[in-house]
Amino acid sequence: MKVILIRAIRNMFVGQIELTPQPFKAELVDGNYFVSSIQLRSNTKGETHYFKLVFSESLLKEVCSVLLFEDEPDDVTMKDMSTEVSNQIVGNTKALMESVKHEDLKLSIPKFEEELSFEDVRKEPNPILFKFNNTNSIWFMMTRDTKKD
Repeated sequence: MKVILIRAIRNMFVGQIELTPQPFKAELVDGNYFVSSIQLRSNTKGETHYFKLVFSESLLKEVCSVLLFEDEPDDVTMKDMSTEVSNQIVGNTKALMESVKHEDLKLSIPKFEEELSFEDVRKEPNPILFKFNNTNSIWFMMTRDTKKD
């Protein structure tokens, strides 16, 4: 399931925003992070996977600049953009799932959860990290829990 989600993220950023995500393993940079959450439900396996999609402030500013032509977005705009980008990722994921059709999967609508401080972000043990045009533009995914029915 993570593989499909990661492909969808790549498709969305490359196809719509023209930013190419590159996986990396490095120390996260200090700053603010915006979080949207989604649930991926496998009716076939009876599992629900919970993911947090985390965006650095600098990445959301780049996205706002490309999509909204706004170079200095306020916090409300950035929160909306984190949810909108997450929505686009969900849409891409659904399209990819339709082409694979290995199991009965359902995705939730993303919701804005919170802003995280740098210290909260550093506590995540195994994030899947991507960087974009510069080292401050970071996106990552945290797997929260998987629940079995």
